[in-house]
Amino acid sequence: MAQRSKKDYIVATALPLFLENGFKGTSIDMVVKACAVSKPTVYNHFPDKSALMLAVMKSWIERNKPLILPIRDLEELDQFINEHWLTEQAVRLYAIVIGEGWRFPEARKLFWEQFDHLWRVAFGYVSEHSPNLERVDIERRLDRRLLDSLQAH
Repeated sequence: MAQRSKKDYIVATALPLFLENGFKGTSIDMVVKACAVSKPTVYNHFPDKSALMLAVMKSWIERNKPLILPIRDLEELDQFINEHWLTEQAVRLYAIVIGEGWRFPEARKLFWEQFDHLWRVAFGYVSEHSPNLERVDIERRLDRRLLDSLQAH
């Protein structure tokens, strides 16, 4: 197996820092220490923290693409939401994007367009192919589940 690039390593190491501390609470110095690399190495790959967050977001979104599976009822929908969409990391990223997204506008836009929107499109497809589920019921359920997850976090 090929060794990951230093840039990929920095991105992978920064994700848990952002998830735990938020954007503002994660400093480049924290990333440097966690990666055991020099500050110039980090800045060689990322001109600023926003660029690092964008790379983190791109990497995370790539690993968390929407799934489309047949769903028979609301109970199965809830289970699917918990296991695939509103994971602990996803809820934490929603919270960070909502609360601090103005600090990293490009990564925020990417999150809404490539994660949230695409998941909602996938759920729309599910509603069209699930005779027991209405689209409006699914949309309301998604919004309610997201809100409840954010409040519990």
